[in-house]
Amino acid sequence: LAGAEVLFEVACRAGVPDLVLLDVDHDAIAARAGTAALVEPVDVRVMLALKASPMRRLTTDALSTAVLVSPGHLRRRVIPRLVEGGHLEHADDGWRSVSDGRSLARKIITIEMKRRDWRGGLAQAGRHTAVADEAWLVLDAQTSHAAASHEDWFSTCSVGLASLSFNGGLTMLVRPTVNRSRPQHRELLVERA
Repeated sequence: LAGAEVLFEVACRAGVPDLVLLDVDHDAIAARAGTAALVEPVDVRVMLALKASPMRRLTTDALSTAVLVSPGHLRRRVIPRLVEGGHLEHADDGWRSVSDGRSLARKIITIEMKRRDWRGGLAQAGRHTAVADEAWLVLDAQTSHAAASHEDWFSTCSVGLASLSFNGGLTMLVRPTVNRSRPQHRELLVERA
């Protein structure tokens, strides 16, 4: 991913990928200048619920139903934090998003790296499909043959497989299938990055 931001061990809902590659949307970041990062899962869910609302405005009760959090908790903790962070403003009888709700990243790729344990690495990378557009397992080239012979496992898990040689050569062995990442988990990873 040319020009991607490379980050190491970003905590997310699917674990801690060894590497995260972000194709950052600099225009979206500029549009959000002066706002706080959305690092709490409920904050991301509120903003996604507002983005999905036809009028981009919801009452506290409607937000509560959409994000599965009590109205009292929203009033006491979440809404004040989002207002102070520059994300929400009061509108008529409800709340509306100040921003257009665009993701700060156009594409997210997670990479799990292992020397030998390809089954464990596949399980970890498989969890990353919930937060990434592509999830990869990269193995030591000398130990990647066993994993490469199980291409169907990687396809089933929607995970790509590559090998890395001692001299730095990277070889793609299995291309990942299209991931159906969960928007709230994907955006939480982007915000935390």
